[in-house]
Amino acid sequence: MRVGFLLSDDFPLVTFSAAVEPYRAANEVMGAERYRWRIMTEDGNPVRSSSGIEVSPDADFQYPADLQDRAGFDMVFVVGSPDFPLKNEAQVLARLRFLASRGVMLGAITGGIFLLARAGLLDGYRCAVHWYFASSFRESFPKVVATNRLFEIDRNRCTCSGGTASLDMMLTMMSDALGRSVANEISGWFLHNRIRDVHDEQSIGAMGELSVNSAVVTRAVEVFKANLETPLQIVAVARQVGVTVRQLERLFKDHLQISPSRYFRQERLKRARELLLYTNMPVSEISLAAGFSSHSHFTRCYRMQYGRSPYADQKALRR
Repeated sequence: MRVGFLLSDDFPLVTFSAAVEPYRAANEVMGAERYRWRIMTEDGNPVRSSSGIEVSPDADFQYPADLQDRAGFDMVFVVGSPDFPLKNEAQVLARLRFLASRGVMLGAITGGIFLLARAGLLDGYRCAVHWYFASSFRESFPKVVATNRLFEIDRNRCTCSGGTASLDMMLTMMSDALGRSVANEISGWFLHNRIRDVHDEQSIGAMGELSVNSAVVTRAVEVFKANLETPLQIVAVARQVGVTVRQLERLFKDHLQISPSRYFRQERLKRARELLLYTNMPVSEISLAAGFSSHSHFTRCYRMQYGRSPYADQKALRR
């Protein structure tokens, strides 16, 4: 199995390592070279991970690994940040489309999904999207079926939300190719107790950050996050989670040291900032997508939260 990894600057190192290490372990467990992988960058020059560690590639993305097969790969994974910085994106997208036309299985890990989606190669496919930029991805690519799962394997596309989920995705594919016992042995090498499957979903990012021991607060946060585009009345949220407004206020202050209304506003502003960073939407549309009916009110709130206007932040974030 010939596997390629296309990396760009700012790629997540832990996610990439969790994707490539299982191949090395599989070869050792099987006592044979069942997998051969090649690390590539757009132009063959080294790239730096988001943590600053530099990786030197084996080749540039145009180089065929096997001169008898112009595609050169059975699978190619795109690994990088959502903006995936490239010198000649059109050329890279054309190469990806060529690989798809030759029947190569294409995959994307964490922000790499943005590049495959820009190539039109995820339209109509289920795609696992990291919770942090899920909103901006759905806004930008409505033809892609974005899910909250750890990873998705849909026909000849495989996508991973990021982090250690790439280990589970690779182990799942190895289980199909080499057998469950081999995949379990490889999993044990990494002290990975259970191979999560395609039905496992991501934990909501906010829940991981909150670490609260209150079912009411947890349910209220879920309601807020599911309705970021719709201004909600706190009384309606309290009714939905089965408490009074006073009880909800007290629980939020006890567990989060913040009022429910302020928490909801902060989440809407986080979404607005995500859209500023990862989409080309105008600020006026972003304010509506973040649940602000008044553009001037959105601008005031944004400036209070982040210290500058959304216009200034958009310019700085894309610099």
